[in-house]
Amino acid sequence: MPRRQNTAAQRAREVQRETGAKYTTALREATEDTIRTGTFSLQELLAECATLPQWTGVHPEVDEEWAPKMFDSALLGGPVPYSAVLRLAGDLAVKGMSAEMWLESRAAFSSLVVVCGVHRFELLLTQSAWAYELCHVPGCGSLPLSARSIPYCGESEHLAERSEAELVRMARSWGSDRREDCSRTPAAVDPGYEGDQLLEAAVARGVYFEVADALLVSCYEERHMIEDMHHGLLAMEVSHAMDREELRMSKVALAAAKRIQQVAGGRCACGEQLSPGPQRGVPARFCSRLCVPASERSV
Repeated sequence: MPRRQNTAAQRAREVQRETGAKYTTALREATEDTIRTGTFSLQELLAECATLPQWTGVHPEVDEEWAPKMFDSALLGGPVPYSAVLRLAGDLAVKGMSAEMWLESRAAFSSLVVVCGVHRFELLLTQSAWAYELCHVPGCGSLPLSARSIPYCGESEHLAERSEAELVRMARSWGSDRREDCSRTPAAVDPGYEGDQLLEAAVARGVYFEVADALLVSCYEERHMIEDMHHGLLAMEVSHAMDREELRMSKVALAAAKRIQQVAGGRCACGEQLSPGPQRGVPARFCSRLCVPASERSV
C-alpha cells in the first residue's frame, strides 16, 4: 500500500460527498500550496500509472479536445497525465525503481512539483509529456542553468549562495561539458552565458579567482600541458584562446563587481570605499575580509 494516505484527491472526494461541491473545485482548494506529508517510490508511482483507469472528469484549465489523458493519483494528490509521469520516470531511471520522492506542491490542475533527493521536477497538468527539472532551491520555479552541471537558476541569488566548493565543482563540470562539445575545435570553446553566471556568482561570493581558474582549465587545458595535448599551430591557437578568454573573464568580473557595488552605494557597511574589482576571499559588497560575516566567508 502507498505510504501517502491523506491525499488531496481523497479530501476532495470527502468534501464532494459532504457538501455536494464539484470535485474539480474541491480538488483545487485541497491541493493549493500542498506541503510534504509523506514519501513514495518511483515503483509505487509507476504502479499507479500502469493500473489506474483513465480519469473521466472535466479538466477545468483546458478544453476537452486538448486535455491530456490522466489518472487520479493518490500519491500526487489528484489527476495527473500518464505521459508526464512516464517522462518523469525516464528522468529518474538512473536512480532505480526504489528512488524515493515526495510531493512538494500542487496547484490544482495547473502543475505540481515532486522532489527526489536534491532534484526537483515540475509536471504540467495541462499538457502531455511535460516534466522538467527545476532549480534545486526549494520553492523556486525557475529552470536551472544546466540540469546536469549547474543545477541552480541564474535569475536570483540562488547560485551566489553556493559555497566555494560547489561553485568550483560546477565550473569544472560545465567547462568539461563545453570542452567536449568543441572536441574537434579546442580553440573555439566558449563558456557562454552559463559560464558568465558562474563567474558573477563567484564575484558575489568572493571566490572569483578559484572559480575562474577551474572554468578556464576545464574549458581548455592546464597551460603547461597545452603543447603535450596539442601540437604545432593548434597548440598556439589554444594558448591564445585561453589568453583571450582569461581577459574576457576579468571584464565580466569587473562588470559584476561594479553592479553589486552600485547597489551598495559604492561603500562597505563599515563606510570604507569598495575595491573596483574582485578580491580574493572578499565578496564584492565588502571592503576586506575583516568585514565579511562568518556566515558569508568562503568554505
